[in-house]
Amino acid sequence: MLAAATSFFSRTAISQSYNIGAGNASRSSTPTPSGSSSPVSHTSTARIGLWKVQGAVHKVTNKRVSVWSLDKRVEMEGLGPLSRDHVLEVLKAEATALSRLRHPSILEMVEPLEETRNELIFATEPVLSSLEMSIPRKSSHTPIVELDEIEIQKGILQLCKGLSFLHSSARLIHTNLKPECIIINDAGDWKISGLGLTIPLTNADGTPTRWEFPGSDARVPSYVQRSFDYIAPEYALDETLVTASDIYSLGALVYAVHCKGKPPFLNYGSLGSLRDNVGRPVPDIGQLDTDLQDLLRSLLTRSPSNRPTSSTLPSHPFFSSLPISTLNFLDRSNFTTKTREEKISFMKGLTGVLNKFSEGLKVRKILPSLLEEMKDTHLLPYILPNVFAISTILSAVQFAQLVLPSLKPLFTVKDPPQNMLTLLDNLDMLQSKTEKVVFREQVLPLVYNALESEHAIVQERALGVVPNLCETIDYAEVSGVLFPRVALVFTKTRLLSVKVATLATFLSMVKVLDQINLTQKLCPLLSKIRTKEPAVIMATLSVQEAMGFKIEREAVATLVLPQLWAMSMGPLLNIEQFQRFMSVIRKLGDRVEKEHDQFLRDSQRIEDRSALANGVNLPNLNSGVDFESLVGRANTTTRAEVFDDHRKSWDDDVWGPILNGGHEVSTPGISAVTPTPQVSSSQASAPALPAHPQVQSLPSSPRVSAAAPLPRPSRLGAKPVPATSIEKPAFSTSTPLGTISSIGRPMRISSPPSNPQHGTSFSNSSSAMSKPNYNISFSDVMLPASSTPSTSPPINPAPNYNSFMLTNSPSVTTPPSMGSMLMPMQPTKLVAPSKPVTKDDWGDFDPLK
Repeated sequence: MLAAATSFFSRTAISQSYNIGAGNASRSSTPTPSGSSSPVSHTSTARIGLWKVQGAVHKVTNKRVSVWSLDKRVEMEGLGPLSRDHVLEVLKAEATALSRLRHPSILEMVEPLEETRNELIFATEPVLSSLEMSIPRKSSHTPIVELDEIEIQKGILQLCKGLSFLHSSARLIHTNLKPECIIINDAGDWKISGLGLTIPLTNADGTPTRWEFPGSDARVPSYVQRSFDYIAPEYALDETLVTASDIYSLGALVYAVHCKGKPPFLNYGSLGSLRDNVGRPVPDIGQLDTDLQDLLRSLLTRSPSNRPTSSTLPSHPFFSSLPISTLNFLDRSNFTTKTREEKISFMKGLTGVLNKFSEGLKVRKILPSLLEEMKDTHLLPYILPNVFAISTILSAVQFAQLVLPSLKPLFTVKDPPQNMLTLLDNLDMLQSKTEKVVFREQVLPLVYNALESEHAIVQERALGVVPNLCETIDYAEVSGVLFPRVALVFTKTRLLSVKVATLATFLSMVKVLDQINLTQKLCPLLSKIRTKEPAVIMATLSVQEAMGFKIEREAVATLVLPQLWAMSMGPLLNIEQFQRFMSVIRKLGDRVEKEHDQFLRDSQRIEDRSALANGVNLPNLNSGVDFESLVGRANTTTRAEVFDDHRKSWDDDVWGPILNGGHEVSTPGISAVTPTPQVSSSQASAPALPAHPQVQSLPSSPRVSAAAPLPRPSRLGAKPVPATSIEKPAFSTSTPLGTISSIGRPMRISSPPSNPQHGTSFSNSSSAMSKPNYNISFSDVMLPASSTPSTSPPINPAPNYNSFMLTNSPSVTTPPSMGSMLMPMQPTKLVAPSKPVTKDDWGDFDPLK
């Protein structure tokens, strides 16, 4: 309970308000450039003199600070009462001076000093390290902050400003200026600290301050004592209080920075050694720059009056380099007083000298100043190139924390247009420095706003970055957002250059978009082009050509090629452009022909396999036409005409009587044709039919077996044709028919033998292909209406189908039908059957099957 109570009462306001030791938060907010070490105060505990320095974050405001604390029990262990009191007095005086003195070159205090029984604690601005920890020494030593010559020069000038403030405004002499008392903050600025031993030039009543002996006690920490290695000789030897003493200490500090932390003279805390070294020249400066040598000689002189003052020191040639002049111009106190024209000229020249600065200096010093000046939109076109040049050395996390928050408001600023042009030119870097989600949500709106800009040059530049975006962002974003916005620009623009740029963008998007978007969106969009400008037409041709080799052949044939033919007739095209159209049309046409031909062949192959699987014997399509049929057909009608005539004859002669009441129809006025074709041996052996002067009869055919199905050309998905079908009759007329087809398939029909004594008749075919699927013979003679029935014997007495022609009205006639050789040309008279029809007379005929 006692320990808990002691801990409660030892708590301070700083420990209650801040998360002390929040190194991750501090480091993430103040990233260091790649290749440099992380600041100790942000990752662990730093030691600056007797102080323990830790990073901290305010619990409410998230403000970052550095907390300085002293553990009395640890740091003062072994000290006597007087030494202990002296140490506490100096440390408290230091914190009090920091809270009282306010200057950009003096360490800024954020939370005042608090003292508990065991601790001294206060908070300052975030710091990186002390100069003592950043001076490069041995090769094994890794400095906290890497210092180059420009940063050293900049830091010395900042110290000059701080000393000038102490000497002229605060009327103080530091008397303890050394590397441990110089602090480097997170912006890379050098700040004066260690103010616990300052001496005022005058007392409160205006009288001169009494001189203090610079004693050295080995039992007391050196941090709270004046160092004999950096003290001015006039102060130690002449007991004089002058501001020039701090200038001598500054010269010793400059020497140590350039000579690996070694002061010009090692006095070991002895006045005798200090007295001996005063008259010696500055050692080991031959390897230094000439201007630096001259500066050190003027600072480390014995006479205070020969030294430059803190106000005149910045004009020394050592500080006249272009980078130093650049930093001085960019300093807040100077830059705010410059005119806009001067600022623009400065920003234009800054790009050329950035490579002379170290990475740390660019990130910690130059970049924050540039980001602060981005509030003036008229300076943005000149500031942004420098910002992006520095951003190249940043990691993605650093860029997202330091730069992106300042750039995000600019993505919607459309005027002046140079802002968007600069941002679009650096879009690749923006994409590489941001995560995919951040880029889509925060950076892509820049491209969308640029596409909606009123300035053509901005739209063209935005269209120019779209191709790379299509290959790097998600396809859903391309097809759902980016492509519709580009299409909107294409539809609304009236500028020829923007229209052509949009078509070039479409060309690059063809390889990314799928067939659905190309067919359903891009093709209709291109079909609305009405301009005859060759630039637009040729750009459209390139898009259509690329699209024609990606979409389906049906779309090429119906959407692409018609438009290309129409556009090729443009009156403003020259011969080369027209030939280019013809070349593309031929290539796309060849593609359509080849693919569709292959498609039809594949479909036919599938049909044939399906027919074979269903047991259908396909006709031999490759069988030729015999010479006899070929020669005989040459003097007659065409194949199509013969087929048409026979089809109509079949309809009239077979189905006509059935559908007209079952009466036999006589054909008056038609005389039988009696050709005399050459008869083959197979035909001669066939039995001849009895002659009848006025009748053309259908031949009797044997019954077709169901085991031998009638051949039929297969269709996709068609079923085999039954054997009893009457769909494929074989006809034999007085005219040689040659080859006819059934539903588009050729069928060979031989010319039947003819009897010169008889009329034209149908005969049995010698093969299954030419045999009809019926067994019918009309035996009764069809007589004209004006004549009486003939007494001649019937052509084929059995079976008799005359009963099929019975009717109650003898006067009923059948209307004539066109295109048949057997068709009556006049109204006919129905004739009564000669004998009754029996069941056997029907045979296997089924006209409805």
